[in-house]
Amino acid sequence: MTRHGKKLFGLCSKMLSPLVSPICSNSLSSSEAASVIHCQRFSESMIDRSLQSAAEIITKWSIESLAYAEVTSMFNQSKEEGLRFIRCVNELQKVMYLLASEKLEYSQSLMQIAMKRLQVEFYRILSVKREPLDVESSLDRVLVADLRAIAECMISSGYTKECAEIYGNVRKSVVDEAIYRLGIVKISSQIRKMDSEAVDFRIKKWLESVNAAITTIFNAERELCDFVFAISESVSESCFTKACKDGAMLLFAFPEVILKSKKSQKNVFYLLDMFTAIIENWQRIESIFSFESTEVIRSQAIASLSVLTGSISTMLSDYESFVQNDSSNSLSVDGGIHTLALQSMDCLSLLAEYREILNIIFSWWPPPWKSSLPADSCSNTPDSDGSPVSSVSSYMERIIFILLCKLDSKARQCDDISLSYLFLANNIRFIVWQVQSSKLHHLLGDEWIAKHKAKGKQYIDNYERLAWGKVISTLPENPMAALTTAEVAEVYDNFSSSFKEAYQKQRSSIIPDPKLRFEILAIAKSWLPMYREFYHAHRFPVGQETEPNSLPNKHNPDG
Repeated sequence: MTRHGKKLFGLCSKMLSPLVSPICSNSLSSSEAASVIHCQRFSESMIDRSLQSAAEIITKWSIESLAYAEVTSMFNQSKEEGLRFIRCVNELQKVMYLLASEKLEYSQSLMQIAMKRLQVEFYRILSVKREPLDVESSLDRVLVADLRAIAECMISSGYTKECAEIYGNVRKSVVDEAIYRLGIVKISSQIRKMDSEAVDFRIKKWLESVNAAITTIFNAERELCDFVFAISESVSESCFTKACKDGAMLLFAFPEVILKSKKSQKNVFYLLDMFTAIIENWQRIESIFSFESTEVIRSQAIASLSVLTGSISTMLSDYESFVQNDSSNSLSVDGGIHTLALQSMDCLSLLAEYREILNIIFSWWPPPWKSSLPADSCSNTPDSDGSPVSSVSSYMERIIFILLCKLDSKARQCDDISLSYLFLANNIRFIVWQVQSSKLHHLLGDEWIAKHKAKGKQYIDNYERLAWGKVISTLPENPMAALTTAEVAEVYDNFSSSFKEAYQKQRSSIIPDPKLRFEILAIAKSWLPMYREFYHAHRFPVGQETEPNSLPNKHNPDG
């Protein structure tokens, strides 16, 4: 007798024994007593009819004498026939508890034939669609309903192991194939041989695929398992874990593999994107992998978040040191925007896009402040109250503060002081513009912007005084005052030489900001009204160069 037969025979004997020996009825539970009453009322003819009906359809669809390739799908041929088959098997399962031993062997044999058929049907339906099945989709609803009916029939008949094994094997291959098609592959054994371009390609593929893997593949598999195995949560758990564990571990281990290999390009934005992909899906991850047996998957996701947090924190701290230790002396003679300012502000503007993610990272693992700043007027470092948001704002403010200090030290290398102030004005205007036009505005605020705009105005005022002050000083305070011919000539000579000197110094200057360019042009022309007034008061009539009020045409400000 098989394991199924022994189990049924034992229960059947216990249930039928009161019919033979009523004295034993006191040992039955209330539910067993109810079953006994049912047994007593169940007529022999009804049992025989149920047995005969089950035998007809089970033997009709028997696969005992057929090769697997010859087996056609019962559910494909006739949906109604497939459901009738399951109903008959379920009825057979019920009457087996009521059969005498001589008929139990036969019904048990029928059950084995039926289970072999259902195993084939289960496998065939599972294999029809090699992609995630959607329990809510009208296209997949029939398939998943058939799977559920078969699963419930097999489990209630004692064939849980066989049902779970078929489901787990088929769906695991489907999940693994879907993960592979997304471009997520095992690279732990290959990564040390991969060049940086290949690593970057794999990171990009992972970033493109992670959301689809979580929301489409794993979420769909969890919903499918829950629906098909609604009769048993433990079976649902074991089947889901077998189908998805390897693929999920491969997915969530990827960031850790990349970082531990030390083959990444140290691109902090890749790391931030990977962190974002996991943290933004965390509620889904916890919901999908909520089983005790999938705790290892959640732990792997947390491990990747941890190494990403540490690496990002370290890289941000290292970037501060990079700005602080910049030793480039590439201060151009045009006073334009320095490369360090361009690179730093581009980087900070992009980092500001991740401010909410950085809040989380800083709350877990705030970066150590590495820089030691010079003890001068530039070292009034920004404060932080220690909160994550404040820490992110403080980090951004601190980097810009260090950048301004570095630009100030570079400006001191300039031979012409006026050009150094133009250099500082250009750079601080660029920095303020970058803050205003990016998410840095939200982190640093209006007060910071107003403060640094004022500092930029000071630089422009200093530039005006040093670049054009000497030119303006050559003109008399009162342009209309009476002067001798010699005095007028001296004014023109001094003005001409100082103007030429200033012009030669400033002619190569670059001012990228149109507004600043307009302001500088206005400064350069601020002397023009005074000069025009002096010219009209002291110009020489033509042919009377010795007259005090005559002037050569080359000095004509209107010419």
